[in-house]
Amino acid sequence: MSLVTTYAVEGMTCGGCAKRVRTALDDAIPGLDGIDIDPKAGRVQITTDVPVSEEAIQAAVEKSGYRFAGVLS
Repeated sequence: MSLVTTYAVEGMTCGGCAKRVRTALDDAIPGLDGIDIDPKAGRVQITTDVPVSEEAIQAAVEKSGYRFAGVLS
């Protein structure tokens, strides 16, 4: 069963920003099934088969240079 969680990320403005966040998440968290990023809306949606800690997502986002603003859904 896939788990889908959406997070708020502040500071993204373009596709380049989304690419930086995606790369940071892929590098930091193995086994993600999907990453959907809407930089204009400030949303990152993660799909995975196993739970991923909010702290791991936050660390990867902040390492990429953006502000993690919490879980949306």
